[in-house]
Amino acid sequence: MINRISLSRKRTNPTSITHYLRISLCTILVAMLVSCGSSKPKVVTTKAEARELRSENTSNRKVPPKTPMTRRPEKLDELEKEPAADEDRTEVPESLTTVDAAILYAMEYEGTRYRYGGSSKSGMDCSGLINLSFDKAGEKVPRTSMSLFQATNPIDIKEVQKGDLMFFATGRDRKKINHVALVTEVTPAEIRFIHATVSQGVTVSSFNEPYWLGKYLSSGRLF
Repeated sequence: MINRISLSRKRTNPTSITHYLRISLCTILVAMLVSCGSSKPKVVTTKAEARELRSENTSNRKVPPKTPMTRRPEKLDELEKEPAADEDRTEVPESLTTVDAAILYAMEYEGTRYRYGGSSKSGMDCSGLINLSFDKAGEKVPRTSMSLFQATNPIDIKEVQKGDLMFFATGRDRKKINHVALVTEVTPAEIRFIHATVSQGVTVSSFNEPYWLGKYLSSGRLF
């Protein structure tokens, strides 16, 4: 008679095999996870972990060698220390007459805005332009339009030359002088003059323009 009990002991238990395989598989997976742990990204869930991770990255980061600083050229330093050039400074040849020099200085202010009572680059009126231009040319002249008119020798419009003054009445009183201009050029075709206007500031105009032709009163010569 066959011993069935002994035979049942020799029979392989499927459940035990499956259990053994599961244990082996889990062991392999754990080993793989441990070996690859360094490459697995770290999930940050708190501010403390973020600071810790940032400090780790900073400590592991390679710092490039410092590049030696080059000294700036001494000439460049000297140039930066030099004061800015005077914007009103103009080299005027000594051979120029006072009138020519005054015209040259007046043309420098072309584009300067109008300012009543002003006589500088920040703003000026018509008589301020004349006064400042002749002053820089080395000649003292009156400051207001009326005083300039009184200081000139009256001349006919046909006798007007470069450097003469032209007087206008732009206000309500058509006989009252309140504007003065410096003649810059005279040709058979026109008379051009520089002056300071409320609308355009210091500008060059032509006597052929209807407005100035209609406002003209007289002309005069200072020297």
